Amino acid sequence: MEHPGAASSSAQAVYTVLRRRFADGDLAPAERLTEAALAQELGVSRTPVREAIGRLQADGLVVPAARGVVVATLDSAEIEQIYELRAALEGLAAAQAARRQASGRIAPVEIRGIQDAADEVEKALAESDAKRSARANLEFHRAFGHAPGNPFLEDALHRVWDRIAVSTVSNLSDAAWAKTVIIQHREICQAIVNGDEDAARRAAEEHVKAAMLIYRAAH
Repeated sequence: MEHPGAASSSAQAVYTVLRRRFADGDLAPAERLTEAALAQELGVSRTPVREAIGRLQADGLVVPAARGVVVATLDSAEIEQIYELRAALEGLAAAQAARRQASGRIAPVEIRGIQDAADEVEKALAESDAKRSARANLEFHRAFGHAPGNPFLEDALHRVWDRIAVSTVSNLSDAAWAKTVIIQHREICQAIVNGDEDAARRAAEEHVKAAMLIYRAAH
């Protein structure tokens, strides 16, 4: 019999793996996930898989299906709504990061981390690897999303990013948009480095709204 603490630990591990797959865009809309298949793949019993799937349902990332669950699908109206929410949240995150920078409350190493993350996106895009670019892109957004030191805002951002990860991979396959991404990331970075709250909010919001337009045009 599996120890309750071990089962809980296993469930957390499974949940972490699956959340990473959503974030990386590795799971397609309407893709089926079953307890048996995941348990075999991950080398755990079905109990922690069942618990992890329950948490994913609570997150809105999967919905019940005839056998197991499927990855939640967003229609065009929902995509626009979530992009609008993302623009507001990232604008707030960038503004708060700039405010902390202006008051000297962000360590230089953290600012360097944001800039390094932007550089990594540029390198990945130069190699025309959409999936790697999407991962690097998420790390950049996570970096400045973490900078405000606001765990409630950061949690909300993670939930939004996971729901629209697939659209990020799609967008970064567009060569023209990829070049725009590099420019807009630099603008966000510079505004945060300068401690310019208004410019940071504006740059982050405009970046997400532009991404929404690219996704809409392609779909």
